[in-house]
This record gives sequence, C-alpha cells and structure tokens, in this order.
Amino acid sequence: MPTASPGLPPGIRNEGIFRTAPIGVDGNFLFRIATAINPGGDQMSAEMRQQYINAAIAQLLALRGTRPNSGTIYDPASLRVAVQHDGSQALIVATDKHHTTPFPILTVTATDAKYQRTTVDALAAQWRATLQTALVVALQKRQPAQIKANLRSLVVVGAALLALSLLALVALWALRRRIVALRRQVAHDAEAIDEAQFRDVPEKESATHTRRRLGGLTVRAADPAMRLTAARALATIVVWGTVLAWFLAIVWALNLFPQTTPLSNVLMHRVRAVVIIAIVALLLVRVADVVVTRLARLYGENARFAPADEGTRLMLRVPTIARAASAMVAILVAIVALMAALGAAGISTGSVLTLGGIAALGITFAAQNLLRDFLNGFFVLVEDQYVVGDYVTIGAWSGVVEAMTLRVVQLRDSAGNLITIPHGQADQVVNSSRDWSRVDFRIGIDADADADAAVALLQSTIEDLAREDPWMHDGIVFEWCGIDSVGSSGLVVRASLKTAPLRQFEVKREINARIIHVYRKAGIAFGVDPKSGVQVHVVSPPRPA
Repeated sequence: MPTASPGLPPGIRNEGIFRTAPIGVDGNFLFRIATAINPGGDQMSAEMRQQYINAAIAQLLALRGTRPNSGTIYDPASLRVAVQHDGSQALIVATDKHHTTPFPILTVTATDAKYQRTTVDALAAQWRATLQTALVVALQKRQPAQIKANLRSLVVVGAALLALSLLALVALWALRRRIVALRRQVAHDAEAIDEAQFRDVPEKESATHTRRRLGGLTVRAADPAMRLTAARALATIVVWGTVLAWFLAIVWALNLFPQTTPLSNVLMHRVRAVVIIAIVALLLVRVADVVVTRLARLYGENARFAPADEGTRLMLRVPTIARAASAMVAILVAIVALMAALGAAGISTGSVLTLGGIAALGITFAAQNLLRDFLNGFFVLVEDQYVVGDYVTIGAWSGVVEAMTLRVVQLRDSAGNLITIPHGQADQVVNSSRDWSRVDFRIGIDADADADAAVALLQSTIEDLAREDPWMHDGIVFEWCGIDSVGSSGLVVRASLKTAPLRQFEVKREINARIIHVYRKAGIAFGVDPKSGVQVHVVSPPRPA
C-alpha cells in the first residue's frame, strides 16, 4: 500500500521497495516513475528524476518570446515523440520539423518496468504514446490561433450561460408566483375543510350530500398540495440545474488555457465528482418528486371514475402514498450518492459499507418503534384501513381522522381535542364509516304495553324516515325489528338498519326524537331494561367532530 512520509515532497510516496513520483503536463497526471528507496551509485533519486523530466517538458512547451501569443518553439503539427534503446534502458526523445536532433525527455529504467510489472520496451511504448498526445495538446493550447478560437468559444458559451440564467430567473419568478398562489389555495382549502367539519348542517341539505361535500373538499385540497410539491421540485431543479451548468462551463473554460489548466484539473479530479454527484442526486430526488406527483395526479383522475365513496377513498390515499414513495426514492438516492461520493474521494467503499451496516443495525435497534410506525402506516395505506374523514376508534380514543402521515394518524374527538396516535400503537382499529354504517336501536317499554303495536310503530317510523327528504338520501335500509328481551319489569324493542357512512349518529338521534313522540301518542309507556334493572333511556353517541 502507498504510504505518505512527512519528509517527502508532495506527490512523492513510498510503495514497498519503490519510491515513486508523478509526471504530468499542465497539471494533467500522466504516469509515475520509480526508483529504489535508497538508490546507490550513480542512480538518481525519484525527486531528482522528477525535476529533470519536468524541466525537459517545460523546455518542449516553451514560447518563442515573452508574450503569451508569440507561439511555441516546438511545432505541435510536426512534433514526434520516439523511443531510442540504450542497452537495458529506453530513452524517450522528441523532434519536430525545426529540431531534427532528438531532445531527451526521460529514460525508462528497469526499476520503472519492475514497478509497473511489465517490460522496459512495453512501458517505453506506452509512455511514448501518452507523452505524444499530452505534449501535442499542450502545444496547441499555446498557439495564437488556438488562443483566439478559445476566447471566441468562451464568449459564445458565456453568452449562452447568461441567456440560460435569465431564462432560469424568469422561470423561478413564475414558479415563485405559482408557489405563493398554491400556498394560499392549500391554506384556504384547509380552512374550508375545518369550517365544513364543525359548522351546523342546513336542514335542507341531505346527509349524503354533506358527506360528499366534505369528501369533495378534502379531495380538492389534495390536488393543490401535490401541485405545490411539484412546483417546489421544479424550482429546485431550475436552481441546481443552472448551478451545475455554470460549474461545468467554468471547469471547461479553465481547461482551455495552459495557465489555468492545473486549477481545472483540481476541480475536475478532486471537486468535480463530489459536486456533480451531489447536484445530480438532488436533481434526481426532485425529478422523482415531479414524476411521483404526476403519476399520483393521473391515478387520482382515474379514481374519479370509480363509485363515489370508493373513488373518494382512493383519492384521499393518493397524497400520502405519493409522499411515502418520494421519501423512499430520496433515501435510496442519498445512499447511492454517498457511496459514489466516498468512492470519488478515494475512500474505500467496502469499509464504509461495513461501518454503515453496523451503524444501520444500531439505528434499527434504537429506532425500532419509529420503523414499526412507518411499516404499519404503509400497511394502513395499502389495506385502506382508514382515510381522512373516517370515524374510527383506536384503543381508547374515538374521533374523525383529520390528518394522516406514514408515521401517525390524528383524530379530532367530539370535544374538539386533536389526538395524535403513532400507527405502531394502533393494534386494533374500529372503522365506523367504511362503506356503510349500522344503527342498533333499542328502547325499553313497560311490561304491560302492547308489544306488537310497539314493534309495528318502530318499524313504520324507520320506514317513513327512509322515504322522507332529506333522510332518503342517507341510504337508510331497514333490516329487522322485534322484541329483544322480555322481563317482569319491562320489554326491550330492538331494530337494526343500515345507513350511509357516518350517518348513523344523526339517523339514531332522529329516530329517538320521533319514537318518543309516536309512543306517547299511542299510549305506550316506557319501561325498565330487564338486564340492568334501570329505566331505559335512548342515548345517542356523540356527534363526530
């Protein structure tokens, strides 16, 4: 393994029995020469060989005069790099049409070949080709005509970048206005949903219409929220896309001129990879946000053709699923980008993966509850256990689902309290508004009352309610009615009926009000529940918030 020594010049390093030094042209690394760590006799050290070779290359690239546009002594069009053999060594030399006498650049030694694990001739041929290409490119950069062409290209690219930046500013201005408008729309929709949930229902408005109105408001609120996510992602893409374009253009411009090529190489080899990986990763995350949002909106539009309640439930699940998918893509891209950036920086990804695995195992144990919340939340969405607007009972808490994320669900109970429950703690969930709801109606009457009349009156009351406006829109379906229990102290008349989701509360209260009036008019006295021994009262559950 290469080892750095504090006493060695930059770039010089010890590698086993060898001491090596880098050789480059205009800051571009070409290859490494090698000597013994402790050279003996007339052998030069690696540092001295490096100095001689660099001096020879600098002489080959020297200008005719002191002015930058005076041209070079050697002609790039006729420059030829060749190999001359001298016993066990090979000498690499250069000539052109003006200099027919070979100019020595470097000697390929047996130590070089041993370090590179090849023969002297093969290594000499390889280095000759490398030097031929690098020296011709470096000489061409120093020619007056090439400098002028590069300046023209620089002006054209600079103008194009300025135009691109202006377009980006215009796009950002438009996106900024759109983001502000969408923020206002999202806030307005949230206020509308809150107002619709807590205000009194008009007498002429049917229960089904009320539920559809609330569902429609929630669904319409989801679309601006997704469009807001897409707009923010597009703004990020525009900003970082422009930054990436400027970075690449600057690196390219610095590489055009020999005076700035070393700086360009530093940016290219040390900074470029990490910067490009970071920017590309960020752009990929934002592009994924846009793609996921678009797909979610298309899915939501197709869901509108499904039956009313089913389509509404599907559209309510779309935003949460989209956020979860975007988060998963972001995590995967971040992991891959981190590994790529560490590899570009020269850090062994194997050791990083080992440490990352250990750290991930520790995080898993430390955050197992959090991971369980996310996993349970995913299954809640996939299995459609509940969505925003459902009335559910989770453990000891009951209320309307007001908000959902992949980790928690928030309920608003009848007292107006906002209850936040992690999905991992939702072991048992009772959904009172999935597809349809049921009213289990019971009322106690006196033991001497006319039971047949009581049953008939309760049944007719329910059937009349189902035919009247606005209750006829609540999907009331009479199932059965009869005497549920008999005792010396009283009878219990019981009926069962189905309603539209979340309408069981209002329907039961309406039946309470009507049956009391009907029984009193018919002279049927209320009795005692034989099971509890107490006076039966018709008690309705609290109205959901």
